[in-house]
Amino acid sequence: MKGWLLLFALVGGTAIALGGVLVGAWWLAFPAGMLVGITVPQARLGVPAGALAGLLGWSVPLLVIQVRNGLGSSASSLAAIMGFTGQPAIPVILTCLVGLLLGLTGAWLASALRGLLVPATR
Repeated sequence: MKGWLLLFALVGGTAIALGGVLVGAWWLAFPAGMLVGITVPQARLGVPAGALAGLLGWSVPLLVIQVRNGLGSSASSLAAIMGFTGQPAIPVILTCLVGLLLGLTGAWLASALRGLLVPATR
């Protein structure tokens, strides 16, 4: 039963983060991570799942753009603006890292609050 809960939380969190990125609400990866952190009862599973939801929510649009049009020219231009001339992978990696960190911090916060507010049962 807990495996299904983790899967549903991960899919729901990813859908929220992805939908947020698509409509311009890039910050929705944080509440998506919080949803995962609240839903999954174990922090050791919920926090990485929240991070994965944020990462997937931010990397899937990049993957679709890469398949359709290619990110090469825009990533190279952004890398040059950042001072990393000739290294277009750096902006892509940093973009995915932002999504991962948003999901991670949301799941961590929700998991910590859950530990404070819900009494432990054994």
